[in-house]
Amino acid sequence: MKAELTIRNGTVRTMNPLQPFAQALAIGKGKLIAVGSNDEVQAFAAAGTRVIDARGNSVLPGFFDVHTHFTGTGLNAAAVDLTDVTSHDELFSALRAKDGALPPGVCLRGFGYNETKFAEKELPPQEALDKMFGERPVFLIRVDAHSCYLNQAAFRLLDIREDLEGVIKEGGVFTGVLRAKANSVARKKLNEQLMTDEMRYEALRYSSDIAVKVGVTTIHALEGGSLFADEDVKALLKYQDQLEVQTVVYHQNPDVALVKSEGLRRIGGCITVDGSLGSHTAAMLESYSDAPDSKGILYFSQKETDDIVMEAHIAGMQIAMHTIGDAAIERLLTAYEKALAKYPRNDHRHRFEHFSVPTYEQMQRAKAIGAYISVQPSFVHYAKQSSMTLDRLGPDRIRRLYPFADLLNAGLMLAGGSDSDITPISPLLGIHACLSHFDPIQNLSLYEALKLFTGNAAYFAFEEKDKGTLEVGKQGDVVILQGNIEQASVQEIKDMKVQNTIVKGKVVYECISGS
Repeated sequence: MKAELTIRNGTVRTMNPLQPFAQALAIGKGKLIAVGSNDEVQAFAAAGTRVIDARGNSVLPGFFDVHTHFTGTGLNAAAVDLTDVTSHDELFSALRAKDGALPPGVCLRGFGYNETKFAEKELPPQEALDKMFGERPVFLIRVDAHSCYLNQAAFRLLDIREDLEGVIKEGGVFTGVLRAKANSVARKKLNEQLMTDEMRYEALRYSSDIAVKVGVTTIHALEGGSLFADEDVKALLKYQDQLEVQTVVYHQNPDVALVKSEGLRRIGGCITVDGSLGSHTAAMLESYSDAPDSKGILYFSQKETDDIVMEAHIAGMQIAMHTIGDAAIERLLTAYEKALAKYPRNDHRHRFEHFSVPTYEQMQRAKAIGAYISVQPSFVHYAKQSSMTLDRLGPDRIRRLYPFADLLNAGLMLAGGSDSDITPISPLLGIHACLSHFDPIQNLSLYEALKLFTGNAAYFAFEEKDKGTLEVGKQGDVVILQGNIEQASVQEIKDMKVQNTIVKGKVVYECISGS
């Protein structure tokens, strides 16, 4: 077979332990047909073969992101990015700039605010939003997506009951903040009522473009469910073949019959057993250090969790559920143990999403049942930039936050994701975070970090025969960096650029000089 594409003069890190390094690759009919030296690969070239000169740069298997809210990421392209806002004045300034460009009555959406970064250390009074924007609905999503902040016009538009759990009041007056169930209801209504199929298609294309520009060739798209809209799943299944990036779809709905009817073999993602640390809704076995009267919120009882897991497990599905706090981990771990004890199943690859603050005993039990751990390393990068996580957990418990090395030493398989739109789709930022944990004892080697976003990630969706390493016979999914990651400093890795992203032998992204 002759190659349609060859890559020469590369520093090829194959992630295949039987042939760790190479110089060149050849791809024909979407698959790797040669991995070796320039001379070995040249034998597969023909007159029409495209040749990419890697010029010594790193050539790697295409990256994965195993935890992305793909549609939601794209929908935020039309919303106001509040991630860098640090005061009430900046918040209002960013919102006013968007307000002037919107037709009357259209909801003003924002995402990514973090009131702990504000100079005022709190949100502005809801009255200020009402006064500034009048009857324009304003709906702002906190950085962790487990709280939102809205004005009275949005509250009325979405018809939120004032007695709903999570409607936060002070002195009997609604503050504009929704958490827990109220947050889920409001977000779901927003996504169902205000988003069209055309908007979803454009959102998916936008997210796909983001992904390939940072070297991602396969996305695990966690769609629908309590924080999003089930219409997102239908749109992705309809349009996924039109996207440059490959997608593995997880429906975040506990209705097993519904998910099976869609032809999906996987269920979950952010089926939320608990909430988030930032919103004090992650479920902890001990009280929050900065809120002694709170241990967070468990969104499902043990029986409800058991029932969801048991039904999906019996149906032969792969399960993934969101667990941040150790109490949430305990609840899902118990449910997995019960299902596997009653109906043993080899190689189920059931997942914990986040597994953020595990105990050592929970790590051992997770290993014993063969669970896989989906981690978001960039959370560590951002946690280092504020005192919020330390405030929530205290100096002892924070040592258990994303303990990458401990998890690997316990024999668990980890794969990396971003939780976009919580943090950006960026495997290189995730790899950097794995090498620069706030507790150095938890740092990984470069090879271990790369595995999280390549070979290990392929295992998470039963794709290891086709993806994750650069081997003859596997898909031609490749990323070429600008520079040599083996020689880059830890700090430099997060800022490295992608030169080319190749999916099934097709160049889907090529950096133009200066872009």
